[in-house]
Amino acid sequence: MPNSTSDLHTISRTFRAAIRLGEDFITLEETITLPIDASDEIVQQAVDLGWRIYTAQREAVAQQVATIREAQGHPSAISVRDPDAPASEKQRNYIAALQEDLSWNNEQLSSYASEQQVDLVTMTKGQASSFIDSLKKVSEERQRYSVEQNRARGDQPASDKQLSALARLAQIRAADLDAETTQRFGVLSSALTDEQARILLAEWQTKRK
Repeated sequence: MPNSTSDLHTISRTFRAAIRLGEDFITLEETITLPIDASDEIVQQAVDLGWRIYTAQREAVAQQVATIREAQGHPSAISVRDPDAPASEKQRNYIAALQEDLSWNNEQLSSYASEQQVDLVTMTKGQASSFIDSLKKVSEERQRYSVEQNRARGDQPASDKQLSALARLAQIRAADLDAETTQRFGVLSSALTDEQARILLAEWQTKRK
């Protein structure tokens, strides 16, 4: 968003993680803000950095979680005081935080709770604790799948179709494709990955328009 005191623009990414420690719940948050110019090239560079920023944020939060849990100890089992008592406000807030992380609406959350045989209105502390664990598992599995998919896609070599499109655009721009890819990514065009090719195609196609 624009800075009120200058023409500088910024772009921010926030990674939020909610964790349970016994019956306590805390939220860790990492935010990275990058200055960008108004040009398409700089905007595309920011998009290119997005995945690396996301990965770095995940690693930073994971380290914080590990440090906190190590300080708290590693009990073999977490006991819930008064498991038959109504779910606490902290538990309900934590469920809401996990719902937000999953991007679920209330209907989706209620449907999942029904599958887990949990009544969100009358659930006990014990039921809420188990429900939180199941939501965390869903969230972790989704994040792991997303990371693996993006990592796999980024490691795949660029397709012949992508390389042909880049060659045509380079000819239109009177640019040396190998020189461009070497400067941007440190490799010749023939060694581009799928992700690198997509980045350069998006940038050149945008500029062409």
